[in-house]
Amino acid sequence: MTPPDNFPVRMRRVVDYLAEHIDEPLKLDDIARVAHVSPYHFHRIYRGTLGETPGDTVRRLRLSRSAIDLLDRDLNIERVARRAGYASQAAFTRAFRDEYGEPPARYRGVRATVELEQATNPGLYQVECVVRPRLRVAAIHCRGNYQLTSKAFEQLMTTAAMTGLLSADTRTFGIFRDDPVSVPQDELRSSACMTVPDNWAPAGELVEAHIEGGRYARIIHTGAYNELKTAYNWLYQTWLPTSGEEPRDLPCVEEYLNDPRHVSAKDLETAVMMPLEG
Repeated sequence: MTPPDNFPVRMRRVVDYLAEHIDEPLKLDDIARVAHVSPYHFHRIYRGTLGETPGDTVRRLRLSRSAIDLLDRDLNIERVARRAGYASQAAFTRAFRDEYGEPPARYRGVRATVELEQATNPGLYQVECVVRPRLRVAAIHCRGNYQLTSKAFEQLMTTAAMTGLLSADTRTFGIFRDDPVSVPQDELRSSACMTVPDNWAPAGELVEAHIEGGRYARIIHTGAYNELKTAYNWLYQTWLPTSGEEPRDLPCVEEYLNDPRHVSAKDLETAVMMPLEG
């Protein structure tokens, strides 16, 4: 008889399953079967590992997708609410406001206004030029739609939690190597990364990678991850042309300064860093 996979592999499989079935009703027996864990123990194992229930994970993923849906003017809010699994628009509005800090209609309007004004607002962000050391990281590399990179981060954090890699000093990063406006969606390259102890050795899906050191222009974006294009557009369109700086031949790096499992999307903080010459 073949023994079951270890817990990190099984929990990654559950995260994958949840991400791929977020529009379907959650059934404990089905999810526990994916994890090869008794239904009597599954919820405690999942919550103890990831700090949230499977229902919390699905709710977070659905609301994140809703924020993207709201930027599509062809979808009315009632349809977005139904797609997120809410029986009424009022219930969806309450949940979305709790997560994003404003109701869906206002969120849609404000995001559109920000996109229009970002290129003409020199004070939108404060730039700090910093010198960073080279970092060794564990990474999961992805190819395809950047919106699907969240699945890689779920896999990364699940593996880290199950293998004891997470600590108070752990830092997480995202590297997005291509411009989604210029490169076909299925060719986009990205990496989900986290710092690791000196004695860590690559295993399974986790590969060794490095984030290069040197000078970076650093800004802090507060808000949902799907809004980060505002930060990138501002860096490239507003700050860089008048900065006197030259970007290095390396991709920008995102560092995630807090955890979406512990704070609302509106309070997420992301450092966006552009590598500079010199």
